[in-house]
Parts: sequence; structure tokens; C-alpha cells
Amino acid sequence: MAVTIKDIAKRANVATSTVSRVIQDSPKISEATKARVRKEMKALGYEPNYSAQSLANRMTQSLGIIMPEADVSIFQNPFFLESIRGISELSNEKNFTMAIVTGRDDTELLSRVRMMTRANRVDGFIVLYSKPEDPVVDFFHHEKIPYTVIGKPQQYVSETTHVDNDNFQAGKDVVTFLYELGHRRIAYVGADTARTVHKERVRGYQAALGELNLEWDSRYLIGTSFTNDDIAALFQLDTPPTAMIVGDDIIALPLQRTLQQIGVRLPEQCSLISFNNLTLADMMNPPLTSVDIDIFKLGYQAAKSLIEKIQDPKEMTKHIIVPHRIVERASCTRINE
Repeated sequence: MAVTIKDIAKRANVATSTVSRVIQDSPKISEATKARVRKEMKALGYEPNYSAQSLANRMTQSLGIIMPEADVSIFQNPFFLESIRGISELSNEKNFTMAIVTGRDDTELLSRVRMMTRANRVDGFIVLYSKPEDPVVDFFHHEKIPYTVIGKPQQYVSETTHVDNDNFQAGKDVVTFLYELGHRRIAYVGADTARTVHKERVRGYQAALGELNLEWDSRYLIGTSFTNDDIAALFQLDTPPTAMIVGDDIIALPLQRTLQQIGVRLPEQCSLISFNNLTLADMMNPPLTSVDIDIFKLGYQAAKSLIEKIQDPKEMTKHIIVPHRIVERASCTRINE
């Protein structure tokens, strides 16, 4: 005879509704009770029927993962792979699956999100980016669809659960780090201010310069579409930078190559520090000093917050900050000016 949740409930001395909630991993059930029920499930060889549970609760047990507008560079960026790895880890723990949603532009992306919502293919969405006036976030908010954002939302901030680093503080910290190494002329390259994360880091960079009484030179701020000539022009100034902050490790790779091509020695003539601490940072020559933002944890916490909201729609909005740290490598050196 097949084992039922009634058998489990009897052996664990709990109600059948409690067993159901343990199977759903409800946050309303204590960890001690969950452990006791799961012990009896294992002893009896009981395997939960998650499909039946989903039908009963009108849940799909699936999360939608929203990528930025799709192009080759997005899929080559390890940030998104690592954040998805964190989401996957928590999803597996909670018996959820994932569905990646992409589009060539905002219109196509919104269309696909609407289609998935109408077809009831997922229970909620994780947005892997943050930008102003996002029609996808507008749609989630107005339709009251559960979602979380990795990054600082630019819309409905107080009503949106999000997981982020303190990017303003990270921007300040890298300036302070370089200042303590003796650097006074610090450039910022790869400032993609269309994205909130970069905007906050640049804002922190500028704030730290002011606090340290370092002169702000607009020529020291260069966007993502820089050329060899743009970088060469920096080092032809009467006061060239002795250090550079880079938007992220992906941008640091071609920048490092450019500096070598124009004859700038690293780190003797220019120190380099970046963000994200991807695997490639340790493989560069010289190895790249980078800010570790714990990408895996960003994804893990985003999935955890979303699943809690799905399982309990009354769950409070959360603003979670994941700590960052500077990982020092050979691309930065102390100087005496």
C-alpha cells in the first residue's frame, strides 16, 4: 500500500496540513518540525508528488529569469551565469525550476513576459538588471505579479523586493583604497551610466574624490565605447592618471590590452582596479585587483526572497544588501608622489 501524508502525519504527530506545508517548504513551519516530518518521510520512503501539489495550489513551481536585451555580450558575461547559478542553487533546494526570458529589445522582452504570464508558465520573475523606466517592471507592478530585482530598482523602490550591493559605497571604497596606496590622480573607465549599478559606482567615485580633496577632472571619466586613442589621450595630459577604476572585469580585459599597446606599464605607471571579481580577473597579466560583490549570493538571495513571496503573498517587501570586499592582486601598487 502506498504511503500517504496521513501516515507521515501520524508518525510525526502533526496535522496532515503541516505535512503539506513541509513539502512546500513553508516559512510558517519551524525548522525543528520540518526536520521531524522529513525524517519520517525518509523512514517510510515517501516521495512527494510535486506535480499534484502544484496543481492543488495553482502553482507551476517555476521561476522566470529576465535577462537584459539579448545580444552576444550579455550571454558571454559571467555575471549573469554566476547569478543564475545562485538562483539555481536555491531553486533546487525548494524544488523549483527556471525559465530564461530574453528579447532583442524592451518591446520583444515585454511581449514574451506577457505570453508566459497569460500561459501561467511561472509563479514569479527575477529581473537580473535595473534601469529607469523599464516597461517589464511596470507590467509586474501594475499586474501585481511577484518579482524581485537584482540591483537597485529605479521604479517603485519602496514596494519592490530587491537584492543589491551598496554600489555607492563600493565606488567610494575603491577610491579610498587607491588613495591609501598613494594615488591622487584617479580615472574611471567604462562608466556605463545607463545602468543603475554603474551610475551608483560613479557617484561614489566622485563623492570620495570630494571627501579626499582630490581634484575632479571630467577628462578622467570615460564611457564604455572607448578607443585606443581615448586612452592614449589620457596619458598625454600634463597630469596623466596614476590609477584607473574600471566599470567591470569584462571591460578591464580590453583596457589592459590597450594600455600595453600604447606602452603604459602595469602597475608601475598605472594601477588598475575593477568590479565583480570574475574568474578571469585572476588570469589576467598582471592579475587584476577587483571588488568581489558575491554574485552567487545576489542570485541566491533573489530566488529566496521571490519564493517566500510566492508561498506567502503577504510577505513583507525586502531590501537586501550583500557585502562587498576588495581582492587585491598585482595590478595595483603603492606609489610615492
